[in-house]
Amino acid sequence: MKISIIGTGAVGSYYGIMLANAGHHVDFLLRSDYEYVKSNGLKLYSNAHKDIILPSVNAYKSTKEMPKSDIVIVALKTTQNNEVLPKILADIVDNDSIVILVQNGLGMEEDLSAQLPSLQLAGGAALISSHKTQKGTVIHQDYGNLDLGSYNLQEPSLLDNFSGQLISSGVPSSHQSLKKLRWKKLVWNMTFNGLSVVLDKTTNQILDDPKDLKRCKIIMKEVIEAAKACDVLLPENFDQEMIAFTQKMIPYAPSMKLDYDFGRPMELQYIYEKPILFAREAGYNMVYTEELFNELVQLEKV
Repeated sequence: MKISIIGTGAVGSYYGIMLANAGHHVDFLLRSDYEYVKSNGLKLYSNAHKDIILPSVNAYKSTKEMPKSDIVIVALKTTQNNEVLPKILADIVDNDSIVILVQNGLGMEEDLSAQLPSLQLAGGAALISSHKTQKGTVIHQDYGNLDLGSYNLQEPSLLDNFSGQLISSGVPSSHQSLKKLRWKKLVWNMTFNGLSVVLDKTTNQILDDPKDLKRCKIIMKEVIEAAKACDVLLPENFDQEMIAFTQKMIPYAPSMKLDYDFGRPMELQYIYEKPILFAREAGYNMVYTEELFNELVQLEKV
């Protein structure tokens, strides 16, 4: 089985390194890190398990040089989905390839499938705390789960097989309903990604302020109700679970805050705009979440 990692950042690198370390054939698409990784390999320093040093990996600068893949793990930001990603995939997939979008948000699979109708698509929800410190180097702080869901696979059972391979590689994994996976992640992402930007705070700073904590709870409740309107039932106390989970986390700056701080485009379309639209079409208005979305839109215009 040939596995390709598209988006060799903190998340894509982690899963690629874990799979390669377990003996799987993994090809890595790189941009600015290409020369360094080609010569020096990849390094993973982890607080949760043993460090992994891969002195040599299959590194590629262009998909035109890469072999066709059985599994393609896409860990790019969704801001690259509409223009960049279809061109990348055209070079490395065939009718039997499975593309797994390990991305945050809702509606990515529908939009990509509209552009590439023959593509076999699945989604992945990553629960991981990791970051890159320098070229070819990933610091893994905690977690590492990668749960999978089929969008239009001819044989969804193939995800059970790949989930098993992830588990045997040291990555906790499961095969679930994609729609439910996406909404579950949105309960956290629609809350903390946006608030971290508009408040200029890390997760612990948000939770330590009673006013901010109240706003967190309101938005989380809205996302749970929006999911329900879209026929996805989440536990009624799921917001409390997410608050407790975040309180136990190492103080954390979500990816959207990092993007904003470094002047990169924020992933507003799929984390906010699409879910708000889907909920509205289902008869539910996400009033407070849409207010947060509008604040983010204004900040991005500045």
